[in-house]
Amino acid sequence: MKKLLISFIALVAFLAGCNQSVSQEDSHGDIAKLAYEWEVAYFDNDYKREQELLYEEGSFEVHKTREKKNSGLKYEDIRYEIYYDKESDFYYVLVDFKNPVGENSVEEELLIRKKDDEWKVDTSKSLDIDRDEVKKEFERKACIHCE
Repeated sequence: MKKLLISFIALVAFLAGCNQSVSQEDSHGDIAKLAYEWEVAYFDNDYKREQELLYEEGSFEVHKTREKKNSGLKYEDIRYEIYYDKESDFYYVLVDFKNPVGENSVEEELLIRKKDDEWKVDTSKSLDIDRDEVKKEFERKACIHCE
């Protein structure tokens, strides 16, 4: 009977661990989608949408008076490298894509952190990110659209 109880507890612990891994993988996709939403709002000059995605509303005012447009940016055209800082509970997202409204390539670094149980883009802290340091310091958790 004791062995059965121990086996049952081990099985429950194993299944809980498997479920947690699936949730973690799902969150990486959610983080990439948030990064995508940010890039679309940015390239579309969509001030209202940018404000909804920001960690600190009002901290990014560059598109406040610009006319909204449709950049045509697509999720599939963007490469997302996702790193997690467990100590700070931050995600670093290294974003690479070809500018849909220009000839240049875009390399951007985003810091994504929680505010009121929602992941938000912190544009102020994103400016301080050193891409090479992130790659050295943290383990990559996901790479979406990488070849």
